[in-house]
Amino acid sequence: MNQEDDAEETALPSAWYEVPSVLHMMAMLRLSRANSLLLPKTSLEGYHAKRTNALLSRYSLRRPGTWSALCSMFFLGCRPKRGFPVDLSEGVLKATCMQALGQAIDIRLGLAIDSPKATLAVKRSLACEMVKCWQQAHESIADIPLLDGWGEKHRLFVKWKHMEAKAAAYYYHVLILDESNTEKSQRAAVAALQSAEESLRESRAVCEAFHSASPCRVDGEHEMVLPLQEREPCK
Repeated sequence: MNQEDDAEETALPSAWYEVPSVLHMMAMLRLSRANSLLLPKTSLEGYHAKRTNALLSRYSLRRPGTWSALCSMFFLGCRPKRGFPVDLSEGVLKATCMQALGQAIDIRLGLAIDSPKATLAVKRSLACEMVKCWQQAHESIADIPLLDGWGEKHRLFVKWKHMEAKAAAYYYHVLILDESNTEKSQRAAVAALQSAEESLRESRAVCEAFHSASPCRVDGEHEMVLPLQEREPCK
């Protein structure tokens, strides 16, 4: 089902299309399942239960990223491309691929935060990797004429996660700079903290726009999740 534009369905006169279409469907289902696992569950006692490392690792998002990359190679090699709907355009396929990789790194960052052995340098490195993935995803769909609805909601989600990742990267950079007592490091830390706060404010604004945008689930829950829901830097 194509939900990025008004075509609402995708059909190509090629038997080979069935193979990448199945891979594309598997990638979307995997992303959906991983997103549902990242949603906080409220227990009978009223607190949010955390996901176990094993459960999150089981649904690693590396695989849907690979599947999306394979789909991209197939569709981009097809001629002509004029009959392709928006959801099979180069930008959307690349954005989906980078989204999967970005959310996979997000999970790794969450596990690093929970691990006492993970250093600040490791956490900053993961956050910077996440910024690169979401930036590429954002650039891939920035100029694509997506319609209001799922297409625009997808764009808002990518922008939200991009700004959130930048806030996290700046935050861990601040913590590393704070370990140094030099005047130069302290000035750099202040500048990085300001950038982190600006990115976080923009992230929250886009987050609100995403959650208020249609379509929404009838039960009031959001379709996508905030993988950093338990860690809010630079409050």
